[in-house]
Amino acid sequence: MARNQNRWKIQLGAAIASNPFLCNFFQGKIYRGKLKGLCVPGLNCYSCPAAAASCPIGSLQAVIGSSKFHFAYYVTGILILIGVLLGRVVCGFLCPFGWFQELLHKIPTRKFSTKNSIS
Repeated sequence: MARNQNRWKIQLGAAIASNPFLCNFFQGKIYRGKLKGLCVPGLNCYSCPAAAASCPIGSLQAVIGSSKFHFAYYVTGILILIGVLLGRVVCGFLCPFGWFQELLHKIPTRKFSTKNSIS
């Protein structure tokens, strides 16, 4: 399988697009605008100072954890719609955590395999 040499550029662009408020790191505040009502396609922490929108998994967790639990049709619908339209592209290209994991993998340390070593 050929590796996409430009994938990191797409991942970086997606990370910046879902976290445009980088100045909030220095100001010590969290963006609380109307965009927080929307979910980004991928994992992106709601309470990150730079985050513009919310994470769909975090939104589901907040709804399920509330005392007035009602099924979150909006969040579930977004997850299903994005999953049907884009599939694994979200994890491979749009999720900031995937990009962060690839950066961590480049650190020169011993890597452990998950394959069973006993034949």
